[in-house]
Amino acid sequence: MMNRRRFLQAISAGAMAVPLRSLWAAGGDRVVVVGAGILGSSIAYHLAKRGAKVTVLEKKAPASGTTADSFAYINASHKQPRPYYELNHLGIQAWRRLQQELGPELQVQWGGAVEWRAAGEGSEKLLTTLHQYQQWGYDAWQIDEEDLHRLAPQVSPGPVGAAAFYKEDAAVDPVQAVNLLLRKAREFGATVDYPVEVTGLDLADGRLRALQTTRGRIEADLFILAAGIGTPPLAKGAGAEVPLSTSTGVLAHTAPLPALLDRVVFAPGASIRQNSDGSIITSGTFEGKTQEFPNDKSQGQALLENAARFVPKLRGVQVARVTTGSRVLPKDGFPILGFDENVRNLYIAATHSGVTLAPVIGQFVSLEVLDRISVDVLQPYRPARFARG
Repeated sequence: MMNRRRFLQAISAGAMAVPLRSLWAAGGDRVVVVGAGILGSSIAYHLAKRGAKVTVLEKKAPASGTTADSFAYINASHKQPRPYYELNHLGIQAWRRLQQELGPELQVQWGGAVEWRAAGEGSEKLLTTLHQYQQWGYDAWQIDEEDLHRLAPQVSPGPVGAAAFYKEDAAVDPVQAVNLLLRKAREFGATVDYPVEVTGLDLADGRLRALQTTRGRIEADLFILAAGIGTPPLAKGAGAEVPLSTSTGVLAHTAPLPALLDRVVFAPGASIRQNSDGSIITSGTFEGKTQEFPNDKSQGQALLENAARFVPKLRGVQVARVTTGSRVLPKDGFPILGFDENVRNLYIAATHSGVTLAPVIGQFVSLEVLDRISVDVLQPYRPARFARG
């Protein structure tokens, strides 16, 4: 595993560049994308609109894994170091570009995000972090309590020691986005097949010839693994190391409610936002976080009651459902993107912040795959960094 310090040193030295031209064997444009979450669906859409013959394989159903359980916050704030911040900033811009392409059907909430801390409870750290991103040019600034009430009139923040507004931040319904991307990909000729499980790899002469699946043998010219936590065992079959860990996240969802929040809210110990359909989503820590809950619904209700401390109109609202999912976390915290060094036509795509990064990764992967070029901004994130120790 590569540690964070060595990763940063490699960024500075440019030590991870992989010449993609040498990894691509000429001929054919049949591409199989394994995984129909937000990352796989974006890659499929961007490839299909460029004319590739795309087949998407999904083990269960589109957006049925990590994507469905995501808080779906689009941001570059709180992303370190600067190269990773820049990639996430490109992700925000890519969502705007994608919305222009797909039109109003893609429902992105562009209200930004507010965050605050009580005095002595991380307020100094909040401002230090804010100033760092301001220095990098992020459109964010410190706000006072009056500004906070204006930006989030339904919020009752309690004592405010420090607060910030991140204007560029956004949120999206990830399931709706996945379904739209796949529908558009189909309009460009893509095939989306599920439920299909990959059961084996047919390798020969440094290339992946076909996938063995529950639907039979599927051949292609190039294969992209974007299966979230399912990626490591598939990559291992090709001799590739994709070291991922998982972190469990719990979200409480309400039924649709009248409009309460125009932007994402980060209160002390609670993350709260409202979907375009009116449902409230909340997560976060709360007092008694070590207590045992008899079932998921009681845990979700506790999360919702915690959010109601800051959004009073949530008091008495019942949780409609609770989702518990495993988030993808590469071992060093950074994306894993690129061709495998040993299997020339196998591309690996795994990342945390998948919702923020999905449109820009889809764009860049299509360039690397179809134009046989290496996108400079992706050089720090190649799979080869793990093979090198």
